[in-house]
Amino acid sequence: MSVFIISYDLRKPDYDYTPLYDALAKVKAKHIQDSVWGLDTTSTAAEVYDYFWQRLHSAKDRLFVIPFDKSKDYKADNSINKLNSI
Repeated sequence: MSVFIISYDLRKPDYDYTPLYDALAKVKAKHIQDSVWGLDTTSTAAEVYDYFWQRLHSAKDRLFVIPFDKSKDYKADNSINKLNSI
């Protein structure tokens, strides 16, 4: 299993992004901060990126998927879920 941090900027706020939020719920991503999520999966970063990119509205939206190593030292305050809960 790999853990990824998923971050996005939704550039069209009046658009219905329900497909994105439903996809995050479907894969049981953990909400970390406003537009930051954590995901524990067997997929690759490219697969995770492609899965979520298909649910965004336009090329102006932004998506960032990076691997996260829970065994490394990190510090986070005021998060909705702690990264070690992923």
